[in-house]
Amino acid sequence: MKNQVQLCTYADRLGGTLVGLREVLEGPLAGLFGGVHVLPFFEPIDGADAGFDPIDHTEVDRRLGSWADVAALARVTDVMADVIVNHISSRSPQFVDFAAKGDGSEHAGMFLTLAGVFPGGATERELLAIYRPRPGLPFTPLTLADGSRRLLWTTFTPDQIDIDVRHARSCAYLDGILEVLAAHGVTTARLDAVGYAIKKAGTSCFMLGETLEFIRSFAGRAGQRGLEVLVEVHSHYEQQIEIASHVDRVYDFALPPLVLHAFFSGTVRYLRHWIEIRPRNAVTVLDTH
Repeated sequence: MKNQVQLCTYADRLGGTLVGLREVLEGPLAGLFGGVHVLPFFEPIDGADAGFDPIDHTEVDRRLGSWADVAALARVTDVMADVIVNHISSRSPQFVDFAAKGDGSEHAGMFLTLAGVFPGGATERELLAIYRPRPGLPFTPLTLADGSRRLLWTTFTPDQIDIDVRHARSCAYLDGILEVLAAHGVTTARLDAVGYAIKKAGTSCFMLGETLEFIRSFAGRAGQRGLEVLVEVHSHYEQQIEIASHVDRVYDFALPPLVLHAFFSGTVRYLRHWIEIRPRNAVTVLDTH
């Protein structure tokens, strides 16, 4: 990633399509940005969570264009794309197969359930310890085709089914996404919602030691394909510093509020301290999506 201003946008909101976005960056916005983060352009862009619930993470939504258009954009500027590691759409072929076949599905091991994380059952205290960025508990009931019932882990919405990122099927799924991105000129993979990726009984299920191990492993696999990794984790600043030592880039979420604090309080004490300790591979951010 170039040390320049980076544009963050949905293709349909600036240019209308991937071709239109490229034309804007080659035309009226030429030379202004060192790269562009194209927010989810996968199939579909208008699901339950503004594209962060792809049915097919390896297909471009036809309303925006094709992988050839992504490659053409990448020849004009550096391109960053999201890799949504925590979950997959309830309408994805993998989950539809699991819902129809249950444990007989080749994809069964991909999907996290309450019983899968708490095989002996969970206490009230354990359930209340789980951190979720939404109201309520992160579970959605599902009736399989054979009539059996499961409690699926759904951190964000019922349409976004959490996957077991350490299962072989999930690893192959995520590696396949990296392969497609690299093959079409994407230079940076933004690791979305990774703080929730590892679930472990008796913990908050957010940014565990095992989560950091997964981030290191994923960054290594991306690096083998020539991709840099930018990690998105909204957490304590000490965790950001730790993560930064294992990946190419992290977001500097602390800087904007500290700048505002300096203006309103009349002191730069805290801003100065942060600048002294902040990771040098942090991306200064005004907004992400």
